Amino acid sequence: MQKLLWQQYNAYHLTHLPPVELIDWLLDSGSFIKRLKQHSAQLPVVRVLSQQWQCPPVDERALLGIRERQVALVREVLIGSGNDQWMFARTVFPAATLTGSERRLAHLKSRSLGSVLFKNPRVLRSDFELACIKPGMEWHEKIRQVTNIDKKIVWARRSQFFIKQKSLLLTEVFLPAINQLIR
Repeated sequence: MQKLLWQQYNAYHLTHLPPVELIDWLLDSGSFIKRLKQHSAQLPVVRVLSQQWQCPPVDERALLGIRERQVALVREVLIGSGNDQWMFARTVFPAATLTGSERRLAHLKSRSLGSVLFKNPRVLRSDFELACIKPGMEWHEKIRQVTNIDKKIVWARRSQFFIKQKSLLLTEVFLPAINQLIR
């Protein structure tokens, strides 16, 4: 299966450009759920698909400085309302991040990650990397199993959050229903 090509957003260097109307959403560094509410989305709900300790793939380990065979807590959720699914999100928490007051991040349940992170003014977020997810890619197949994306191309972004010199990786995939809100 074809791997994702993550790239910094720069119109001169991206292999594929996202749709113009989606760029503003992809590059918004604020809370996704807060933005949904600003666009009159019905009450967004976070549905936890899985949360378990596992060995992340090589690219995620490299970003987070996780050694081979070292586990991290991986949480995958769908954000939507009713029949609309707006986002698939995957968070990788290295074990070292879930110490001290950050232990609470392992117990979010159906709360959004942003409900904790965006309340802390000292949390920093890296620049975004973007990827185009096409049918046949591993990520596409994974998301297709839990959503209704069929054979549609979707766009994703990922960024690291830094809390007291600890980090986590958040990957967010914008699902086709988001188009209803951005037009």
